[in-house]
Amino acid sequence: MEKHSKSYIINLALFCTVFALIIISVGEIAIRRDAEHEQSLVHDTLQNSGALIAQDIQRNIAYGIFVTDTLHTLLKSNDYRFDDFENWGRQIVVNGACASTVELAPGGIVSHIYPLEGNEGAIGHDLLKDRLRDQGAVKAIQSRELTFIGPVKLIQNGKYGVIARKPIFRRHQGGEAFWGFTIAVILVEDIFPEKMGLLEQQGLYIKLEGDDPDADSDPVLFISEGWDDTDAVKMEIKVPNGTWTLKLNHPPIENRYYAIFRIIIIFFSLAVSGYIFVQQYRMRSGQQEIINLNEKLTELTFADELTGVGNRRAGMQVLENQLQQSTRYDQPLSVIMIDLDFFKQVNDRYGHPAGDRLLRHLASCLKKAVRKSDLVFRLGGDEFLMIFPQTGLEKCLKAVENMIQYIKIHPCRLKEAVLPITLSIGLVQSRPGESVDALLHRVDIKLYEAKESGRNCIRH
Repeated sequence: MEKHSKSYIINLALFCTVFALIIISVGEIAIRRDAEHEQSLVHDTLQNSGALIAQDIQRNIAYGIFVTDTLHTLLKSNDYRFDDFENWGRQIVVNGACASTVELAPGGIVSHIYPLEGNEGAIGHDLLKDRLRDQGAVKAIQSRELTFIGPVKLIQNGKYGVIARKPIFRRHQGGEAFWGFTIAVILVEDIFPEKMGLLEQQGLYIKLEGDDPDADSDPVLFISEGWDDTDAVKMEIKVPNGTWTLKLNHPPIENRYYAIFRIIIIFFSLAVSGYIFVQQYRMRSGQQEIINLNEKLTELTFADELTGVGNRRAGMQVLENQLQQSTRYDQPLSVIMIDLDFFKQVNDRYGHPAGDRLLRHLASCLKKAVRKSDLVFRLGGDEFLMIFPQTGLEKCLKAVENMIQYIKIHPCRLKEAVLPITLSIGLVQSRPGESVDALLHRVDIKLYEAKESGRNCIRH
């Protein structure tokens, strides 16, 4: 019983632990789903903010296209004479605002810059012979399209800027010949919209990568301090002859309420599991007490108080069950009824305590002399019933003879006296479909025959 109780406690504790873990897991799933929802909202915000930044950048870059196209138009309308370049440059820079300088490079050599002050260092720069910048120039000529490069460190002032170069071709001898470049220089700080600074103030991270054909890797135009590429939102910004990449990210989402929620879930799961454990343990203890009480009541109901073997009620129930089993499985069943000879004389001579001692001794001998499957019951007084399942008449007779022999070598002693034990025994084998009453009637007749024959004998 104690082993089963320990096993039950272990299983109950295991169940409560699993139950608590399930509740905690459900809580973690709820937290994760909420975090994913919040992550999705932030992701959408980054997408929208990135789209606005991209639009502003493209609008600012469009000034470079406007400037180079405007210079080309002015050159073409003046038959590629540029005596009035300074006036053109002044009007373009003032109206364009975003372009810091405009340049002309006939034959690929920079010859005119507006404003010239502070940019003198770029005069005479041969774009087609500069090993660091010739790829962009050649690419523009080959593609015949405007090309953006940068950010690059400007020769004229050491600042970083993005350069828009438009290759110009003019008719010559029935074809087209390369004339040179119209160039617009846009300082990097003039490209970035104010929104980028505002988003950084709100805790977001921004990275902008350019497209420079003269560099081994894409240049970084802008990057926030503490940038991390993990789970960044990425979008492309189309520029002439290239693509810039805008990335946005946010710091790890840390919801302080998650920790509080976890503590509540853990406390709740432990409280519920503990409550279940206590209630189930109490219920089990109550059930066990009932079982123990029932066992005691059963023992009192079906056990003979004096000898400890089964009483008459138990004997009748067992005999009925054994008869049914015998009939169902076509197996033999033998029954004996025993009467202790001259038991009254023992009581009269030695007293009732001696008689009780003799009955207990006899019951013990009967149990020890036979198999565990053979059952002993006290019907009342000095009369006993024994049931031998799956045993025919001959085998039962042999078992009874061995039992009598066992009793002879194990006498009942009372101080100096030896209490005599002789038995009158009736033995019968059950018949198919026979009732308990019929079987008892037959074995009772055999017991009576044994008594009439002088006792201390077996009749079957």
